[in-house]
Amino acid sequence: MRAILAGGLVLGAGCTLTLAAWNDSEFAAGTFTASSFQIESSVNSGGAWLAHPTSGSAATMAFSAAGMSPSTVNYAPIWIRTTAGSLSGTLTLQGASNNNAALAAALTYRVVRYSSGSCDSSQFTAGASYLVGTSASTVPLTTAGAATAVAANSLSPTQMCFEVTMLASADNSLQGASVTATWEIKGTSDS
Repeated sequence: MRAILAGGLVLGAGCTLTLAAWNDSEFAAGTFTASSFQIESSVNSGGAWLAHPTSGSAATMAFSAAGMSPSTVNYAPIWIRTTAGSLSGTLTLQGASNNNAALAAALTYRVVRYSSGSCDSSQFTAGASYLVGTSASTVPLTTAGAATAVAANSLSPTQMCFEVTMLASADNSLQGASVTATWEIKGTSDS
């Protein structure tokens, strides 16, 4: 009997043994950086480039617009480009806001995209790339324009020429009045 009990104790002791296991781990990480899209403008044909992200910091286009009278036409360029490291994108000209509705209603405009020459009447030909208006017609200042591309990494600026005309029918009561028209050129990245 003692031999059987001793055998049971030995068997019970053998059942409490635990098995050891080896383990090891590997970890992997990835770093993700968002791309950037930022545009800047030049109102002096590429002489100086600055960001103007709000209407309060708007670039001042160089119109010779003092002393406008009925049928007067004025021109001014603005060039837009992406900053270094930026994606390419699309620019869309929004209609102008203004601070004098009566005088703004007496002004019309059109805009072309151009690649060489000066921003003047020679840019507004039948074959020009019109963003606003056409070779035969101008539109109110509040009219938005067609979209156009802007290259990545500051490669080539998108050159726009604005033409603003006072209507021949402008009311006599507008003499001496002034208006500030502010256009937004909205940029959207391609990716």
